[in-house]
Formats: sequence, structure tokens, C-alpha cells
Amino acid sequence: MNESYREISINITANDDGLTAREIMAVRLCLSSREITRCKQFEDGVCLKSGKRAEGDVDSFVPILVKTPLSEGDVLRIRIYEDNDNAGEVIPWDTPIDIVYEDEDIILINKPGDMVVHPSYAHYQDSLSNALAGYYQKTGQDHVIRTIGRLDRETSGLLIFAKNRYSAALLSNQRMNMSKRKEYLALASGVFEKKEGTIDAPIGQEEGVRMIRKVIEDGKRAITHYKVVQQFEDYALVRLRLDTGRTHQIRVHMSYLGHPLLGDNLYGKEISDSHGMTRAALHAAHLEFKQPVTGKELSFEAQLPEDMKRLV
Repeated sequence: MNESYREISINITANDDGLTAREIMAVRLCLSSREITRCKQFEDGVCLKSGKRAEGDVDSFVPILVKTPLSEGDVLRIRIYEDNDNAGEVIPWDTPIDIVYEDEDIILINKPGDMVVHPSYAHYQDSLSNALAGYYQKTGQDHVIRTIGRLDRETSGLLIFAKNRYSAALLSNQRMNMSKRKEYLALASGVFEKKEGTIDAPIGQEEGVRMIRKVIEDGKRAITHYKVVQQFEDYALVRLRLDTGRTHQIRVHMSYLGHPLLGDNLYGKEISDSHGMTRAALHAAHLEFKQPVTGKELSFEAQLPEDMKRLV
């Protein structure tokens, strides 16, 4: 068994009085029946209770059954263990990573452009996940690599990794809303007539080409909001926000609008001058979400990477 676990303490309030430990775990922690059952499988006090206690008395926890009713003033302590199976372990890579934020549940990284997130063919040991595994190894942390959300290889910017399966599950529940609280900066070709607008055009897979997406009538609905931040001679810095999360959505929609991203070799082949950009000029610059366990609102910004910054 992976011995690492996330320990959570819950103060029982008047609103919780009389509820069982199982009910508290389901309502306050949003644990599924399967997760609660899994907590019961261990014999070392996964579910512990402390009654009303003197200030500073931290050793009065005793094991309880999940059907035990709790009273106001009690403290319930739960240990949520990591998965037994760590199949597909990521090979650690000793290389620097840009950590924007870290706590015991999550780590937020400013991903470089032109780096894959997960190990894959030809990038088995030099992905962002490999770099994070190297950081965990160097700092003595034992976590499975769990990505929340996704970024294309070419896209730089903010990306969340969960440190335990509990925080990963809660963050996954936020993902739909999180996409609307995430903003991108892009360098788009051409001169914009409208300084802001919304693109509502369905996106689907191009027939016979697995990687390419395009606007097609029977595709999935995709909505992108854009606003020009600064217009240059033949390209612009644009801020974008998504209501949906389709593959390559920003790149497809900006090409559809007639303003493909600089450096985009898939959707911007008609661009005459990408001003030295060798990847699609897209950066996940802003992200807001709730810390999965505490519920605290978090907000982060990631500065433009050097390749985009020099053009701005």
C-alpha cells in the first residue's frame, strides 16, 4: 500500500449535531460511498473522533465506526489514503519548474511553451510530469502525478496538479466552472476591426485527420470571448475567455475569425510573418478556483513567457 495519506480534521458544529461520521464524510467532504468504504479498510485509525477536550489536548482521538453519531464540539479526523497501485510511474527528471503556488493538496505550475504535459512517444522522460516527479523526489514528497485540466504542448501558462486523489476529485468537480474563470493571452495575426466579441461556432474533428479540428455544422458547441488588449501593425495582443473547453478551441476559433495565432503551424499556415514565434502564441495567464479542501478562493497570474513578451 502507498503509505501516504491526506489527513483532514472537521469541527462538528450545532448544524452537524447528531449526524453520523458517514453522513459528515458525505456532506462536508463530498466523499462517495465507495470512498467512505475504502476509508474503513484500514486498521490504523482512519476515522477518529475526539470529544470535547481541553485546549492543547491533541492526543485524545479514538477510533470510531462510520455509523457513530457525533455531537457539537467533537472533532472528526479522517485519513484518506493514496491508491495502492502506482502503475505507470513517471520517471523523475531533474530540471527546474516554475512553481506559482503550492500547499499540501495542490501545486500550480507555470508551464513552458513547447513542452508536453504527460510522458508520450518521443517524450518519455522530458515532459512536465517528469519534471514534477523530479521535484517531488528532490523535496521528499510522495505523490502520484494528477493533472487537473489540460494545456496543449505549444501552450504555456498555469496548470494545476493535485497532490492526492481527494483533492483531485474535488477539483474535477470544479473544472466546468473553472474554464470560465480562466483567461488566456494570445498574439493573433492581422488588424482587428472589432476590438471585442464572441465566437459561437461548433468545433469538430476534421475527417481523416486525428489531430486537426475545425468549425463544422455538426460539431460540439464552442464559445470563445475575445478582447483586443493592444493592436500592433500586423498582429494584436488578445485576451480570451472560454465558456467551453474543446480541443484547440482558441486556435480554431481565431483562425475561423481570420486572425490565426502567430506561430501556429496547424491553423495559421497562411500567416506571412509570425515574427519569430516557433509555437502557437498562446498563454494561460489567469486562473481562479477554490482550494479543494479549505474552499478558499484563489487567484493567480502568470507573466508572459519571453518569446511572447519580446513582441509586446
